[in-house]
Amino acid sequence: MQLNPNQAETTSASATAPTSSFQSNLFWRVVVAFVAGPAILLCVHLGGVVFLGAMLFIALMSLYEFAAMLHRKQIYPIRWLMLLFCAAILVNHDFGIVSTLDFMLLAVFLFPSIELFRKRGAPIQNIGASFLCLFYISFPFLSLLDMRGYDKDGAFITMIFLAVWMSDTFAYFGGKFIGGKIITAKFSERYSPKKTWEGFFAGLVASVVTTWIFYGALLSELFPKHHVLIVGTLIGLLSPIGDLIESMFKRDSGVKDSSGLIPGHGGFFDRFDSLCFIAPVVFLYSRYVMNVG
Repeated sequence: MQLNPNQAETTSASATAPTSSFQSNLFWRVVVAFVAGPAILLCVHLGGVVFLGAMLFIALMSLYEFAAMLHRKQIYPIRWLMLLFCAAILVNHDFGIVSTLDFMLLAVFLFPSIELFRKRGAPIQNIGASFLCLFYISFPFLSLLDMRGYDKDGAFITMIFLAVWMSDTFAYFGGKFIGGKIITAKFSERYSPKKTWEGFFAGLVASVVTTWIFYGALLSELFPKHHVLIVGTLIGLLSPIGDLIESMFKRDSGVKDSSGLIPGHGGFFDRFDSLCFIAPVVFLYSRYVMNVG
């Protein structure tokens, strides 16, 4: 059977479209990574108000996107109040005006009280979503701020960021080029069908290697080697879980990306979803196992 010229042209176009899309997406991924990555790491190194400002900006943008996703489900968290509380919690960490518990107690009473005067959506869903968004975004960045307080020159936080990024990057390319060729079972068919076990293991190895190199270069005099490698292992193991949790939120909301604000990456929540899951885990490990802070 022969194709006529129009059919052949259509077939050729459809075959090259995925490749062109991948190349374009990869181009923007690389460009953004080379611009934003060093800028974030510089803020980590400088610490203080600069680091607070960077984390506050990322947290507020992620929180805004999270709330916007829920709007697609006709769930309406109290967005302005969440943003206000998130900012207050993070800023208060550096200035120590009141305890974080005080903010949480205030939120418990204030969110339901404000909901009384709103007329959109189901009140229980709105209030529950407000707390979910606030806690899921605020506390990871609060954990980073806390760890930066006992982190000389930001080396430990820098390692966390790099390990998460390397894990994500190698998982992406590992899944793209060898995914499904060794292990046919899907990593999470329900929430992220494109994720593969090959990508997962590539990300895990990349995370451990990154922390191992970082230990030898900057952390050998600060922390025991086994603790640093355990942190790398935790990041490699749990980073995909953070990504899958956001995928669960997005799939339930019917969106592909949390926004289109970052070319090649989607939104801020898309870019920092793994970190939102990793940061509290590393914080707890560093405080109660490594006994720092």
